Amino acid sequence: MRERAGSVTRVPARALSIPDNPFPGLRPFREGEEHLFFGRESRTDAMVDKLAATRFLAVIGSSGSGKSSLVNCGLRVALRSGLMASAGTHWRIAQMRPGGDPIASLAKALAVPGVLFDDVEVEGVPLESLPEANLRMSRLGLVDVREQARLPGDMNLLVVVDQFEELFRYRDPDAASGEDDADDRASGFVNLLLEASRRTHLPVHVVLTMRSDFLGDCARLSGLAEAINAGQYLVPRMSREERRLAITGPVAVSGAEILPVLTTRLLNDLGDDPDRLPILQHALNRVWATRREEGGEGPLNLRHYSAIGSMANALDRHLEKALAELDEGRPRDLARRLFQALTDRSTDPRGVRRPSTFAALLDVCEADVEELEAVIEVFRAPGRSFLMPPANEPLLPTTVVDISHESLMRQWRRLGRWADDEAQSTRIYRRLAETAALHDRGEAGLWRDPDLALALEWRRRDGPNATWAARYGPGFERAMAFLEHSAEARERERARHREAEAREQELARTRAIADEQAARITAQARTAKVQRTVTRVIAGALVVSLGLAFFAALQTWSRVQADRERVVAEAAKDDAELERESAHVASRLIASNLAAARLQESAGRRPMRPGVRRPA
Repeated sequence: MRERAGSVTRVPARALSIPDNPFPGLRPFREGEEHLFFGRESRTDAMVDKLAATRFLAVIGSSGSGKSSLVNCGLRVALRSGLMASAGTHWRIAQMRPGGDPIASLAKALAVPGVLFDDVEVEGVPLESLPEANLRMSRLGLVDVREQARLPGDMNLLVVVDQFEELFRYRDPDAASGEDDADDRASGFVNLLLEASRRTHLPVHVVLTMRSDFLGDCARLSGLAEAINAGQYLVPRMSREERRLAITGPVAVSGAEILPVLTTRLLNDLGDDPDRLPILQHALNRVWATRREEGGEGPLNLRHYSAIGSMANALDRHLEKALAELDEGRPRDLARRLFQALTDRSTDPRGVRRPSTFAALLDVCEADVEELEAVIEVFRAPGRSFLMPPANEPLLPTTVVDISHESLMRQWRRLGRWADDEAQSTRIYRRLAETAALHDRGEAGLWRDPDLALALEWRRRDGPNATWAARYGPGFERAMAFLEHSAEARERERARHREAEAREQELARTRAIADEQAARITAQARTAKVQRTVTRVIAGALVVSLGLAFFAALQTWSRVQADRERVVAEAAKDDAELERESAHVASRLIASNLAAARLQESAGRRPMRPGVRRPA
């Protein structure tokens, strides 16, 4: 037990086991680390009293409020120390998380050596199968298992159900009636816990931890809301002084010192958000590691805090540094698929963890043991604790692998993007599986683009398999067959389109050739027409020219003819005139002759013959 001196908790030297780093980081404090757990000591008494009164204790708090650490390093230690006087100090503790099959998980927790059975060997039969058969038989299964275990009468059994909200995360949100197999499993599991806690003659106690934002879901399971109301312990917010003690206490126990200015800076950066308590633990873990890398001398100071990127970026940087140790290509792709398998934002947008067995992760990631082990070891190496279990525990097929805290999903930006991609992939698969089922019933047709194109790209990019799909719903083989048939139908349709296009192209080519020939003939016709037109124009021009020439010649001939006739007429006129003149002259000559004759006769001369001219 701890001894207090003022505000400092002291642990006897023999109980101390100081690790290299007194701050666990993101993971909860474990039993055995109570000497490093500060700031919550005063809360233990109230939890013990509530459990003693109800035998069913529900530790409720927001994410990051320290519920698991409070149970591991507060309640469990207090019970074994005898703080519950009515129960004594003898306790067997079965700790579990519900997962996808809570009854099977409970059976495994009860079958852990030292819980119900000591040195029990059953050849050829898994040890957890012994209690599991009874647990599935009736709601009194846990009572029967406790009685059959033959434990001493004063031996108490404490069943701790950590992350109780996993019961609701694995319910099918698309179930039409709201009731599915996961609901039935959850109801059967809750009945086992409630019936065992009600048997006052049997020393069985139940403790569960649950995020407060899932309280409303508890009303769906009969009797659970009443039990939680009676035995609820709401984890209170830590005061500033309690948070200060959570910082300085582990440092003091480890024999080191932290400067007050750094303590104040950490408290201010933490604020009042309880979700940041794991971030504070991780930042202190990194500050301690940075100091150790510098030689481990001197107090923790602001220089160490600045080197890790402060509380806002320390976790993101640390995870990116771990990822950078993996080679590009296959190893980093395995890291992506691993963290997508361990986180869930598709069934709950708040984001929750999804612990899985190592064997299941091998199937989901389609990896062999060695390559997946190598990736996990990088993220659970000493000083990191991003993945559980710790590095010193072997990875067996049944080993449950989990991220250490939900805050990792919110602080690691890359994982946020991965989780969004996984949620989108889940939505595509569920819609595909639903349509495939409707198609089988004749109520839906095959997919066409763009839905088909998106689904085919999803299958190429994410490479879903049956193990992965089983997490989100049945019908994977049918969905893939439906997708393949849709793709084949699209190819046939495309082939028909290609044939039609080929025919259309051939027809277009034929039309083009015909058009070309028609154009050539048209061009030739145009050329011939032009030639004919030119010929006609030339011929017309020639005819016109000839006509004009003929007309001109005709006019000229007419003028010549007229001139000739005029000349002839004028000549005739002249001839007539000449004849007239000649006749006139002749008549005058005759008259003259006659006159001369008469004169001669009158003068007694011999008369001249008519027509004979006298000499001049």
